[in-house]
Amino acid sequence: MTDLELVLASGSPRRQELLSRLDVYPLVEPADIDETPAPGEQADAYVERLAREKAAASARPGRVVLAADTSVVLDGVILGKPTDPADAAAMLRSLANRRHDVMTGVAVAVTQADGTTMVHSAVETAAVEIGELSDERIGWYAASGEPDDKAGAYGLQGAAGIFADRVNGSVTNVIGLPLPLVDELFARHGLDLLAFRSAPPLDPVRAIAELALDHVTNPPRNDDRVVDWGSPEDLLADLAATIGTGFATEEPAAAAGDLVNAAERVIARSVHTNHPRFVNQNYAGADPLAVVGDWLGAALNTAHTTFEIAPVFMLMERALLDKMARLVGWDPDPKQPAGLLCAGGSIAGMHGLQLARAARDPASINRGHDGTPLRLLVSTSAHYSTAKLAAVMGFGRDAVEAIATTPDGAMDMDALDAALGDGPEVLAIVATAGTTVTGAFDPLDEIAARCSEHGIWMHVDGAFGCAALFSERQRWRCRGIDRADSVAWNLHKIGGVTQQCSVLLTKDASRLDPTFASGADYLFQADKLFGEYDTGDQNIHCGRRNDVLKTWLMWKGRGDAGMAHRVDHAVALADHVRARVTERDDLAPIVAGDFVTSTCLWVPPQMRPLNLGSLSAEEHAALHAIAPAAKARMQAEGSALIGYQPVHGINCFRLIFMNPEVSFNDADRMLDLIAEHSEAAWRLAQ
Repeated sequence: MTDLELVLASGSPRRQELLSRLDVYPLVEPADIDETPAPGEQADAYVERLAREKAAASARPGRVVLAADTSVVLDGVILGKPTDPADAAAMLRSLANRRHDVMTGVAVAVTQADGTTMVHSAVETAAVEIGELSDERIGWYAASGEPDDKAGAYGLQGAAGIFADRVNGSVTNVIGLPLPLVDELFARHGLDLLAFRSAPPLDPVRAIAELALDHVTNPPRNDDRVVDWGSPEDLLADLAATIGTGFATEEPAAAAGDLVNAAERVIARSVHTNHPRFVNQNYAGADPLAVVGDWLGAALNTAHTTFEIAPVFMLMERALLDKMARLVGWDPDPKQPAGLLCAGGSIAGMHGLQLARAARDPASINRGHDGTPLRLLVSTSAHYSTAKLAAVMGFGRDAVEAIATTPDGAMDMDALDAALGDGPEVLAIVATAGTTVTGAFDPLDEIAARCSEHGIWMHVDGAFGCAALFSERQRWRCRGIDRADSVAWNLHKIGGVTQQCSVLLTKDASRLDPTFASGADYLFQADKLFGEYDTGDQNIHCGRRNDVLKTWLMWKGRGDAGMAHRVDHAVALADHVRARVTERDDLAPIVAGDFVTSTCLWVPPQMRPLNLGSLSAEEHAALHAIAPAAKARMQAEGSALIGYQPVHGINCFRLIFMNPEVSFNDADRMLDLIAEHSEAAWRLAQ
């Protein structure tokens, strides 16, 4: 090892790659010099002069500078880098069936402590013969982009290796850096090139990206833990061993290795939603194409506001919304996006309710609410967001009226009719396609008939269940959704897109602009180029993430058949679990369901067969406590993460199948784990 710092005065990735073969990783510092040939300058003199000037320009005390310049020379004429594919093709034609020279000037500069610089240099020449090249091959290679930054329009280390019939001389010279000559020039300075060997420098960006990509493409499975569970104190202590979670008053920059170690600990201690035994939420591990699409969108980092800053994404969103609107059963206007992508299903619902308010009373957009008491009707099984939205939008939580449901969780039509027959005006009925707990679907067709009869806005919260529209086999569940005025649909649930990706669709998209637009003239000028494609004024976000890219990539990559398979497989898994629960005497269904959700609980021997109505208060309380205790045991060992919640007054497990990688064996194993840990929790409580 030497105390001198090795500097490569070139940005060529090929020269860096050649040095890395020797485990030599210099500081890359390209020199900025005038590379214009002098009048009458010969090619060998030219490349040596440039190498010496580059080395001298970067020379400093305490460093050794390696510089090089390579030219392709045909009949004494230097061929530079092509200006475009046509120029590259012309160069390749001139080289075909000919011999040409590749000359590389190499210089090594060392600056002494007194400031004097010594430069040793030399030129290496190799003769290359390229055989006959057809126009087809020339066109293929020129269009590949590989010739763009290469003298003579080819790189022997790449696909052009198929062109070279014979090389007389150093192959590494043709690639761009003759290593034997570099070694010789170092020796002239009394230096050993191999003394500069080191471990490759750690790039935390690439290293962390590789960790993430491995997690996506090689997800945990089988005996891998779903989560390495720990208390807040455990997690803080674990991360403190790397860079810690807190920030100092003056936080120093962390070393690359510490950042990578911290990322490894984050992955290790996080919940692995892509594990086949994660059935805890209404989402699971995202599709790998959606993940990399999300990364690409983040890398491009533009707001989804105007066409001028997000032109591709504006067109993608319009196409995606059009496709989804057609799945709903509408005939969208090709000149107007059929809705928008939102930051979550709740925000999608807010857009739907604001459209309803503006449709009822357009003047309210400027004046505010006219004071008329209004109601929002939802089922008792509906998502809790409607109450929150009512509070935020000024209706008040008391405006939300919960309609009773059937035992499976779907809105009861008799109860709805009773509510419609008495009380203040109803602004909207929020119907649910796929309830959170049991996966029930409200009778959308019947609700639509009531809305039509009473002149009420119909909003469908299909955040979870609209995925049924992907599948010909499951689409019947959403019968009547085409009669809705607005629909919320979360693609990050069964759709498999990364968090978050929510869509608000509206039957009459012309309502978006008058309902939400404010006309900010610094963004939405009427006279700018393609301003009619701007959508940032048609929602409450203005600036949005480019969530469309990840969905677009995934859907294009999987096709309609792939999207349908994800749903059909999830239903098949849930059907399998429902059948297994029925077969077992130690498990009992609470609401069997018929979509992708199944609820069940373990029953102690003395309570079999289960009859909830016949349990004493003490037995009910004891049975109610089993699921939380069993889940805690599974969390602690990391074997599974399965949600539980009260259904019909008793805590039971809810298995929601979203991940297409879950097998029937995985589903059977989860039932065994429920029984095993429930029984252990029961025995411990006795």
